[in-house]
Amino acid sequence: MESGVVELAIIGSGFGGLGAGVMAIEQGIDSFVILERAKAVGGTWRDNTYPGCACDIPSHLYSFSFAQNSEWSRSYPAQPEIEDYLERVTDRYKLHSHIRFGFDVAEVRWIQERTCWSITSREGDTVLASAVISATGPLSQPATPDFPGLADFAGEVFHSAKWRHEIPLEGKRVGVVGTGASAIQLVPAIADAVEHLDVFQRTPPWVLPRDDRPAPSWRRHLYRALPFLQRLHRWRIYFRQEFLSLAFLGNGKIAKGMTARIKQETKTLIDAAFPDSDAAAALLPTFKPGCKRLLISNDWYTALAKPNVDVVTSSIEKIDRTGLTTSDGNHRDLDVLVLATGFAATDFPSPLTVIG
Repeated sequence: MESGVVELAIIGSGFGGLGAGVMAIEQGIDSFVILERAKAVGGTWRDNTYPGCACDIPSHLYSFSFAQNSEWSRSYPAQPEIEDYLERVTDRYKLHSHIRFGFDVAEVRWIQERTCWSITSREGDTVLASAVISATGPLSQPATPDFPGLADFAGEVFHSAKWRHEIPLEGKRVGVVGTGASAIQLVPAIADAVEHLDVFQRTPPWVLPRDDRPAPSWRRHLYRALPFLQRLHRWRIYFRQEFLSLAFLGNGKIAKGMTARIKQETKTLIDAAFPDSDAAAALLPTFKPGCKRLLISNDWYTALAKPNVDVVTSSIEKIDRTGLTTSDGNHRDLDVLVLATGFAATDFPSPLTVIG
């Protein structure tokens, strides 16, 4: 290997990047660098700090198989706990010495005469590597809708992945665009604080109950003393999650039965929150479960049923200084607009330019 060329460059220090770093060490590769644009590890769990942010996969499964954590505080941990877990993995495997923070990769180019990759940052710095792993992940680039007049809005506007905690929401008229995985967590978290909340829905999601509960101290002690029991618990969760996927495979009896159960569980949650309301019809999806991501929540529909919350199903036509106008001709005054509109998940490996 040429002098000045590392054996491996890894782009990103979220779950994928840190996992790749640990695997490199286990394969005996010491000449590697992890290129991270931010000032800390964590990826999407560092960047997403909106109210209510948490994982929707059980914690004992949503973790590295080689770095199981007996200290998870509950079934579905909140964002700070997951970020802390990733920081501890970084410390445990001594990855800090391999990480180059503040390196925002712009281009990866193959240099034929040197038989290596040249990785260039947006500031013009360069790293040479024999191999490159892109671990930027699908949840790293927020998708921001290009609404007409968005730049004219006089209030505050930000994406849920770039939450502005310095902006108080108490007593404000707030609009949330989107009803996906982020919105389903943040809407219940802010509904009681705001004066009025408009939730702009394009497509309603299928929602299942969230079986979230604190982890008792005896269980944490047990997993600490007998790690194989925690591994068994992890496998149990894995097979339970995989069994759910049978609902999306074919049209056999099992698939039809599980699909019917998903539909009924969503309808039960809606009916409990809207027992005597026509609004429930707008919240029930018309597509088959599995065509979009299944969401889990115990308080989504109860939040939407609050007297200060409106679900708006008309599309957004334009935005002006004081709010926005929907396709039904109504204008809604807003102080804050939150874009819970997801990520450019299909633009991999965006925002990188790869040549070679």
